[in-house]
Amino acid sequence: MRKYVLGTFLALSVLTVACKKNKDMINATVVDSGDIANNGCGYLLKLDDDGTLLRPRYMPSAYQHDGMRVKVKLNRDGEGEICNTYPTKKFLEVADLTDIIKNQD
Repeated sequence: MRKYVLGTFLALSVLTVACKKNKDMINATVVDSGDIANNGCGYLLKLDDDGTLLRPRYMPSAYQHDGMRVKVKLNRDGEGEICNTYPTKKFLEVADLTDIIKNQD
């Protein structure tokens, strides 16, 4: 009987920790702004909460699909760069992705 109680407790603990992982993640949409070598900014993230466009320092190739809904964890320090998109130039904040998953919602 004790084994079953311990096993149940362990299973519930794992499920609780797994559920909290996505709690701190932000919903976003991948935006393909065009090839960097041809007046584009590469792949950007449009955050759902305020519509901000961010440029990740590195975007895994599995997530480089325009319009893909993702959940991300970011390190934002306010650094940015100017993106030369024709006919305008935009200042984009550059962020480090610490985690990214496909949004199943």
